[in-house]
Amino acid sequence: MITSSPLFDINQLTTEEQEKFTIVYNELQPNYTSYLQYKLNLELDTKFEREEEENEWHYELHRFLRARKWNVPHTIKCLVEMIKWRMDNHVDLVLEHKPTSDRVNLLQKIVPFVDHGYTKTDRPLYIEKSGLFNVDRLLNSFQPGELIQCHIYWLELHCRLARERSRQTGKHIESFALLHDLNGCKVEMRKVLPLFKQSINIDDTYYPERLAQMFLVNPPAIFPILWNLVKHWLDPVTKTKIVVVKKGSDISTILLQHIDSDQLPCEYGGSCHSCSTAPDCIPVYDWSKDINGDK
Repeated sequence: MITSSPLFDINQLTTEEQEKFTIVYNELQPNYTSYLQYKLNLELDTKFEREEEENEWHYELHRFLRARKWNVPHTIKCLVEMIKWRMDNHVDLVLEHKPTSDRVNLLQKIVPFVDHGYTKTDRPLYIEKSGLFNVDRLLNSFQPGELIQCHIYWLELHCRLARERSRQTGKHIESFALLHDLNGCKVEMRKVLPLFKQSINIDDTYYPERLAQMFLVNPPAIFPILWNLVKHWLDPVTKTKIVVVKKGSDISTILLQHIDSDQLPCEYGGSCHSCSTAPDCIPVYDWSKDINGDK
């Protein structure tokens, strides 16, 4: 059984890339050493090894260099800001912060979602029925800052899932795939677009190169309106990773090119029977049974 991620191999980079990587690594070594000591002093339930953290740091530098188009000064600046942001916002504690995990559990009732296996390239697969959530209930149940904290929790969880998959497979996995079912999406979705924009900024600034693919399935008639509002916020590279799949047989055809049948819920053309709630792999909470639920 593989128990550690594969070592970062600098020799896979070109000579010029190796030189730039080395400059960034040496420049940031004091910052990283301080940050690592900060993490070691945290009272975390999940312990980590110095050697593995050092290896992951190499991959982090590589991701930021790719995202910043190998611009060394810009990469250094962004990484310094990332380290400070993580420390100032206690990001390394978020997965063990019970109030946040409780909010995520509530959020799952309002926005049905599930982590559902892996893609054919072993990336963690997240599926969300984005079109079914009640926007007003969401905004009445959470403060904006709480929703952003839930998003950071989600990012940290999927980074952890990717790292765990690396250990299982013996190959480096650093990104994840998303499937958003937009069926039922209404124009009220515009109310959460400011929060969506803030989330995109966090993704691009502190978690670059983490998104592998995003499938948007069952887009409603209002989708072009919402897309025209959102697309300007997305990095050009991110846009190339988004696949819009209209209703019909094309959904299963396209998704099964990227996801094995047993890893895909039946409603999208897969054959998953491993979920405890299968074939309903993404349970939708019944608010009519909750006396505290909104009407």
